[in-house]
Amino acid sequence: MFVKGMAAVVLAAAGVGMANFWTAEHGPGQSAYAQAPVLADPSHREAIQGAERLSDAFRAVAKKLRPSVVTITSLVERPTGRARGGIHGLGDMFLAPELRGMLPDELYEELQKRSNPRFPRQGPQLEELESEEEVEKTQAGMGSGVIVSVDGYILTNNHVVEDADELQVDLSDGRSYIAKVVGTDDLSDVAVLKIDATDLVAATMGDSSVIEVGDWVVAIGSPFGLDQTVTAGIISAMNRQTGILGNGYEDFLQTDAAINPGNSGGPLVNLRGEVVGINTAINSRTGSNAGIGFAIPATMASRIMEDLRSSGRVVRGLIAAKLGEVSAKNAAELKLPEGILRGALIAGVLRGGPADRGGLKEGDVVVKVDGRPIASFMQLRNMVAMTRPKTNLKFEFYRDGKLENAQVEVGEWTEEKLSELSGKTTIESLGMTVEPITVEQADRLGADLETGGVLVTEMERSGRGAELGIRPGDIIIEVNGREVTDAEKLVEELENPEDNFRMIIQRGGQLLMMRSSGR
Repeated sequence: MFVKGMAAVVLAAAGVGMANFWTAEHGPGQSAYAQAPVLADPSHREAIQGAERLSDAFRAVAKKLRPSVVTITSLVERPTGRARGGIHGLGDMFLAPELRGMLPDELYEELQKRSNPRFPRQGPQLEELESEEEVEKTQAGMGSGVIVSVDGYILTNNHVVEDADELQVDLSDGRSYIAKVVGTDDLSDVAVLKIDATDLVAATMGDSSVIEVGDWVVAIGSPFGLDQTVTAGIISAMNRQTGILGNGYEDFLQTDAAINPGNSGGPLVNLRGEVVGINTAINSRTGSNAGIGFAIPATMASRIMEDLRSSGRVVRGLIAAKLGEVSAKNAAELKLPEGILRGALIAGVLRGGPADRGGLKEGDVVVKVDGRPIASFMQLRNMVAMTRPKTNLKFEFYRDGKLENAQVEVGEWTEEKLSELSGKTTIESLGMTVEPITVEQADRLGADLETGGVLVTEMERSGRGAELGIRPGDIIIEVNGREVTDAEKLVEELENPEDNFRMIIQRGGQLLMMRSSGR
């Protein structure tokens, strides 16, 4: 109230002063603004008109988007401490010993039996009704969302809706609905909701790939529960990775448009009224806006939303390569031309995977994909993940100082493939660790990749594998006459390692046989 009062006083005082000034100079009855000297200067007039046109643009964007922006309240069920139901009749009542002398012996003994839990209760009057603790729905959090279809689909953040028992969606016209969760993706922090409503105004999703640093944007949402709040700023940076999503997919737009708690899930909009991002996070020591906010690019959010709506799961692309950073420290080692300090290092290639089939090798530095410059390995990871499987991508990369290119058909990301890439598997019964062998590792070891196999990377000195003569650097290609194509296959073949088995390994280009007679 104090702040509002002060603001009102300042504005009123400024208005009175201005009116008195122009009345004194131009006489009573003349407009205070129509004759302002600042408008007499054409350059000033053009500047003000330009500012007014920008103001008109902001006003139009706000008017267009407000009906599409919703407030999302996360509700959780919590016990009240009160119980429903209770005891019908005597139940487990306690009989004081003093009652023995006040009641007939037979009656006292009967009542004592019925009050003792060791005895079955008698009759309906002694039955205990089911007792349940009462629960109430309380607000656990609040965020924003944007309507993306006239039939009620809403785009927001996963962290706005996770762990909620119920989600209440409030529209700009005062209507309120309980939403159903269509799908969520914690790796990108995207969620899709659905409400049963009609006459909705859907926002237009824009192409965030064409946005540039310096472009004007407007953020709309419910910061601190203040719904339909509009703030403006510019795109401050692109392709930001913050680590807030852990191993998730981050390619944030950075903006100085004011974003505060409660803005999460709301739209970031360009001056054409197109959604170019979904506001997600802020960088602040206080928890309030510090001029650094982050939004999921609309192109990424739209792609994930499409998958969640159609199948409830997100389909991501994969090239089966380990990626690393390019920096001034390793540029010389990678034989990069002078001035090339950005890109994505291919740190390893999974044998038989899309990158391997396309001709990429360990040590290659990718600088462009389909003509788009690659600034970091995270950018490449995100780009591949957002590419549909079976799509061909043109990679431009440096190898031994020369610029080359390759066509790679993107595969589909799965947990199994991810495990192979990160890919160490421990065979505890033999005391050893294995991993998929890369093309480069095979070259260094003088191994023939056509024979397949998995690479032994670690051995316990006192383990059974060491006793059999297996060493780090060996490639296990066969067990009991069956080919070992991956670590999972090896685990299957050694399901009963106490039994006899025959193992063929490749060591330095030679094939060796190891036999176990069991224990």
